[in-house]
Amino acid sequence: MPKLIVPNAATIHTARSFLTRSMPYDENGRLAVLELHPAWAHVDPFALSIIAAWGGWCKRNNIALEVENLGRHANYLARMRLFQHLSIDYTPSVVEHEETGRFLPLTQVQNYQQLTSVIADISALLHLDTEPDALAAVQYCVSELIRNVLEHSGSPEGAFVCAHRYISKDPKRVTIAVADCGRGIASHLGSIYPEALESDKIALGLAMRPGITGAKVGLYGTPENAGAGLFITRSIAKGTGGYFLLQSGETAYRLRRTNSPHEQIRLYFEAFDEPRYDLWSFPSKWLGTTVTVEIRTDRIEDFQGFFQWIRQQMPARKTISKKIRFT
Repeated sequence: MPKLIVPNAATIHTARSFLTRSMPYDENGRLAVLELHPAWAHVDPFALSIIAAWGGWCKRNNIALEVENLGRHANYLARMRLFQHLSIDYTPSVVEHEETGRFLPLTQVQNYQQLTSVIADISALLHLDTEPDALAAVQYCVSELIRNVLEHSGSPEGAFVCAHRYISKDPKRVTIAVADCGRGIASHLGSIYPEALESDKIALGLAMRPGITGAKVGLYGTPENAGAGLFITRSIAKGTGGYFLLQSGETAYRLRRTNSPHEQIRLYFEAFDEPRYDLWSFPSKWLGTTVTVEIRTDRIEDFQGFFQWIRQQMPARKTISKKIRFT
């Protein structure tokens, strides 16, 4: 029976625990279970996007879905529209004051018209009107990550995206997540790069290397940017000191946070040359791909200058060893 178990904390920080608890795919099962924590659950966009994409896979395979341990602690999940995407009836037990902006609820994107609408709504939803550099960084990441899904995943459901802006916590940040249950990175790259089929680790490394995927020109686009979306989003996360996570198949790669605001940042062409990253393997294969980017909004200045600097380095096709300051 397909089952997804949500611990009391399902975030990019606790990603390994969340991803190793479940056996989410069984096409022979007719019933799937989403098991929430019985007491409370802190679920951020990373987990929300995965659950929504998994729910789409269940619908595709005519698998009924049940949710266990629904309660008041699920109110946030309802406000993020998770139950709407899962076709689960849920009425909050207590009427709460709606949070003023600061989140992009789970949104399904299946075409470029819907992507354009999401990009247009981000400023108002996350209240980034007065922070143009943070807004530009968020818009770029959302655009590139969703384009990757639309162009490469082959997922009938498209992409599930959500974001949350945390302004009362340290670090102040925007967390963005995009997930799909498509063919996955190894399958996509394997027809051109056979080595991608050898392991998901190799496939993830290739996907994070500029110029590999051959994506179409995106929001910030010139032809030089094609195929560099994951490299640039990884660089944005590191440049602001935030997390970056890429997960597909049996493997996940997470770039760790850079904690000191005064630390100079060194970018690396190869993701596995980074000195601070985690690499995990899982007993149960995850279909499709999940990408999560954490942008530290309190460390952003001159996003356009930073973006152009990254793009200028890419033709060299080597490790970017120049030290830079994003702020």
